[in-house]
Amino acid sequence: MSVFICGCFAYGLVEIAARGFTHISMGLLGGAAMCLIHIMNEGTRTPLRLFGALCVSAVFITCCELITGEIVNVRMGLNIWDYSMMPLNFEGQICLPFTLLWFALSAVGIMLDDLIRLRLFYEKRSFLGISERTAA
Repeated sequence: MSVFICGCFAYGLVEIAARGFTHISMGLLGGAAMCLIHIMNEGTRTPLRLFGALCVSAVFITCCELITGEIVNVRMGLNIWDYSMMPLNFEGQICLPFTLLWFALSAVGIMLDDLIRLRLFYEKRSFLGISERTAA
């Protein structure tokens, strides 16, 4: 639950810094993404595994954004975001440039997860990402 809450607040703060506002649906999406990142950030971190985790995370966020957009923007008419002016968009709800942004933000999410593991769960991460419990 703590990982989800950290993801909610972290993404909300990123969105407020970038756009000046956010919506609760985006916080929930950020929390879900952070949980996925936390699960994929287990064990040994190799360059190939890291790249794969970033790709999976970017695709997951994009799919969740499409589903959320269809619900809150199209069906409910809240118009929280509109990517229709962006290149390679699908119905104004998702676009390739933002998928690439989710890829980069997922790397930040992995670093945040490492910090959460250290501060909340007392796990120390080595350079390759091997977890070990530290004395509390």
